[in-house]
Amino acid sequence: MDSIVSSLVRTLRDYFTDLLEPQADGSLGIRDDELGALASCCTTGQAAAFYVLDYRLHGGDGLTTASRLAANVLQRQRPDGAFGQPYYVKHGDPETVDIAEIGAVANSLYLLHCHTGSEEAKECLIRSAHYLLTEVAAEKPGAVYKNPNARHHDVLNGDMYAAHTFARAYELTGDARLLEQTVCVFRHLIERFGKHEPDWWPYIEHWDGSVAMGNSVSYQGIIVAFAATALPLLPQELQRQWQETAEAAVRRMLAAMKEGPHDGNEAPWWCRDWSNVWEIDLAFTRYAHLPEARDYAEGRLKKLNDRLAREGRSVFTPKGLQHDPERAPVSTTFRKAATFAGILASMKLDDSWGTGRENQ
Repeated sequence: MDSIVSSLVRTLRDYFTDLLEPQADGSLGIRDDELGALASCCTTGQAAAFYVLDYRLHGGDGLTTASRLAANVLQRQRPDGAFGQPYYVKHGDPETVDIAEIGAVANSLYLLHCHTGSEEAKECLIRSAHYLLTEVAAEKPGAVYKNPNARHHDVLNGDMYAAHTFARAYELTGDARLLEQTVCVFRHLIERFGKHEPDWWPYIEHWDGSVAMGNSVSYQGIIVAFAATALPLLPQELQRQWQETAEAAVRRMLAAMKEGPHDGNEAPWWCRDWSNVWEIDLAFTRYAHLPEARDYAEGRLKKLNDRLAREGRSVFTPKGLQHDPERAPVSTTFRKAATFAGILASMKLDDSWGTGRENQ
């Protein structure tokens, strides 16, 4: 498997390096051609963590590239600590704010600081966690608003994005508020698991607990995948409860994926291209003591390596998305590639497979 990862990294490095753009402030940006602009802060941070992985595998100047990309993320971070989201925005309108843009890059920022000493990455992560503290839901303390304009419901995978961010920032600061909120989110998600259907979290609930949008393999994968790094910080009994919950969630995902995506297992239409939802694979590597999960994730990496050699970056081109000429794309090829690259860095630098096998 190490040789497959090395091959994937070499191929992706060539793609990303062609998109790097030095900035006037000395930082390094990376261009998203389908946006027609610099890549989002989130995807820039994910690419930066990828360069750390490239350095660990192959040497070279990856740490310098990673640090300069991290500096660009800090330079463009919003004053309130959030990151702008440029996707599906009407042309001419400002970027929106979404919890996913923070949670998806939190581990990349943590890894950047740990491996390069980047103070910019550390500051970005801490500022984003402090922003999320201001978004804790008044209706339910274990929930966090998905964005400032979506306060009327609970997006459950967003809660985990927040908990993951709180936990990583806590490791760098020791701020007790961040750990307290991490624990609160985990307890909330355990309580909501299976409330509507066995072994499922719905994507969205109303505050009265009813379903607003149903089950999602993709978003269930996010909850499982991003919980793992926070687990060592939790009280022992809560760790045990979470491991039981998450393993049941993984088994449900594996069963559902044999059916293919449909309204009952992937209610969000934009997530039905499971081949491009790498959070699913990260979730499976977190539970690699389950042979079916481990074999799925390893097989996917092997298949992707073969496809990249034949098809190039087009393997990451989003499928099945609705195009609106008045708006920016819902997603882009670069966004999918950078998400995979950041997840691959998490798999290897967090030692996901090693962690899973220790749980046997």
